[in-house]
Amino acid sequence: MLKNKTIITIAIYFIVSLVIATISYNYIQEEGNLRLEQKYITISNHMKKNLSTLIEDKKNATLAFAISAAKNEKIKEALLLENNSLLEFNSFSLELREKTKFKNVWFQVFTKEGKSFYRSWTEQNNDSLLFRPDVQNILINKKIQTSISVGRYDMTFKTMIPIFNGKELLGVFEIITHFNSISRTLEEENIDSIILADKSYKSKITHPFTKKFIKDYYIANLNAKERLIKLLNNVNLEKFLAQKEYKTIDNMLLSTFEIIELNKHIGYVVLAKEIKNIDIEQILSFKQTSFIFVFIVIIILGFIFTIISYYLYSNRIRQYYNSTIIQKEKNQEVLDSQQNIIIITDGVQLQEANQKLFEFFPMYENLEAFKFDHDCVCDYFIDMNSNQYVIDIDYDGNNWAEHILAHPEKSFKAAMYYEEILHHFNLHVKLNQFANEPKPYIIVTLTDITQEIERQQELKNLNDNLELIVDFKTKELKQLNETLEERIEKEISINKKKDRILFQQNKMAAMGEMLHNIAHQWRQPLSSISTSASSLLMQNELKILDDKTVEENCEHILSSTQYLSQTIDDFKNFFKQDKQKENFLIYEAIMEDIKLIKDNLKSNQIQLSTTNIDKNASILGYKNEFKQAILNILQNAIEALAKLQKTNRLIFIDYSHNTLTIKDNAGGIDKSIIDKIFEPYFTTKHQSQGTGIGLYMTQEIIQKHMNGTISVENSTYEHCGKTYQGSSFIIHFKE
Repeated sequence: MLKNKTIITIAIYFIVSLVIATISYNYIQEEGNLRLEQKYITISNHMKKNLSTLIEDKKNATLAFAISAAKNEKIKEALLLENNSLLEFNSFSLELREKTKFKNVWFQVFTKEGKSFYRSWTEQNNDSLLFRPDVQNILINKKIQTSISVGRYDMTFKTMIPIFNGKELLGVFEIITHFNSISRTLEEENIDSIILADKSYKSKITHPFTKKFIKDYYIANLNAKERLIKLLNNVNLEKFLAQKEYKTIDNMLLSTFEIIELNKHIGYVVLAKEIKNIDIEQILSFKQTSFIFVFIVIIILGFIFTIISYYLYSNRIRQYYNSTIIQKEKNQEVLDSQQNIIIITDGVQLQEANQKLFEFFPMYENLEAFKFDHDCVCDYFIDMNSNQYVIDIDYDGNNWAEHILAHPEKSFKAAMYYEEILHHFNLHVKLNQFANEPKPYIIVTLTDITQEIERQQELKNLNDNLELIVDFKTKELKQLNETLEERIEKEISINKKKDRILFQQNKMAAMGEMLHNIAHQWRQPLSSISTSASSLLMQNELKILDDKTVEENCEHILSSTQYLSQTIDDFKNFFKQDKQKENFLIYEAIMEDIKLIKDNLKSNQIQLSTTNIDKNASILGYKNEFKQAILNILQNAIEALAKLQKTNRLIFIDYSHNTLTIKDNAGGIDKSIIDKIFEPYFTTKHQSQGTGIGLYMTQEIIQKHMNGTISVENSTYEHCGKTYQGSSFIIHFKE
């Protein structure tokens, strides 16, 4: 009977253990896969973000470098003399390749007629470049352009600077850089890449720089790996490039980045990282720790079943005695199964230890031998002259273990020698007490972190050496670039004048808007004057002109001319420069702006409401600058509303409690660009219609000159029982 019950108990234990093991295994595998997938997603997003930053940096570097290089007076001289032999940018390009990261920089100059005047990479010139939309655009607009584009030779970064002689356009200086430096930087981070121009450009690339294609897609980087090219040749490339998430193929993590320029698709970047270079140690550690935990749970469960069996089927006294011995043995087995050194102590006397302690001290076979020479493992602790490392000393009346227990918020370590090699351990201390024990005991776990400490030290040494290398390379680069110092100083001077230039450009843009508004203001009175004058001439020819008619028409003409004169005075006052800050009425300044654009509002059938403005509210600042800032916002709202239906076009201006709000019902701003609208040179218009500095200067005026803040958001509101959606500019003035 006892034997049968024992068999039943063992069977139940194995069934329960099997269920626990199966459920645990499935959960651990599933959780491991989820963590691995999240790891891949994180790495894919990181690669894309890193690439996006590199592209922006390359654009900015190309623009800055082009502005600096365009200051070379020989460009203007060569264009004036029609002698391209004065230009020697090919040698400059070679010098850059040897001394900087710009390995493949091309220079080109073309005339105001759009003909190539000089190329640094070939002697071919005098061919027309008007087939390029960007060339046509800069010859018309005569403004600096920077972009990513595809030409006859390559997909490149291009910055074009117009060259003037006074106000006369002589030609355009163009600097062209490649994607190779970006792909090399990625390669340093163990990321392989292939930069592809879209297949729609295949016929356009007549002289390919790299001479490499994948199907109809041109490869724009020289260091594209053959393995990656072969892989892309063997897949459905269009379907692969269209995918948004990562893919794993041939032990590589692959991700696709789409290159968009001015809302136009240009090409792709395929990013690849070998899976063997991805650190999944934490995931493996999670699985290993989880399996060990399940194993321990099953072992503990076995202990429980064993104890129950003994209590149910054996004599209680004998059972208690035997179970105590077995439990002690089992506990020792559990301790011995751990990968870390585990000791039980009161901080002074060593009570128990697992086998790992004797593996670390092989001169002792068991606990009795160890305790014969040492009462405590702390006898071997080495003084590292650090508060993080404990040794066998008195800590304000506490021993080392009690000191650790008294400071649970801190992390403590210990150092001990093994075969003349210093090992470092993390110390985890836990206080326990059995009900039948007179004194509590302390369980100490020593986790070997020697490799981690060594890696930290290696990293520190590497950083120290890296600083020395950087210092050396910096000095070397300084010596090599002495000839560039003058241009760099000029560039710094130009950057210091940036704000002043931006203000001037904004003023010129505002003048253009004002001329447009003057045309609206003058159109009606000029037409009226013309009608009155024509009437006088006609009646005079017909001999029916009388004094009353002459008087009425002349009065009408005089009234219209006075209106024209008043219009000029209004616009002249708008551009008058403020000399010093003054207290002015906000309502009065806004109404002066509205007076300037009233005909524009009328022609676009826009209703503008100012009923919610506190008419007595005033502010200290520059009145004309404030008017210019508000006018920029209103002009943007008018342009947005002009694109909608001609009914229910609304603008509301509210002011109360130091907050000015300007909102419209034009539908709002695209979420993808709303965070960029205050950036300089950012515009959604064609380059011939906008400079992209209006809202930037509005922000500068409000924040730097008016002691305020400005923000924009898309809002929904009700008016006359209808719901509208649009953008809302919120200006808050500090008290």
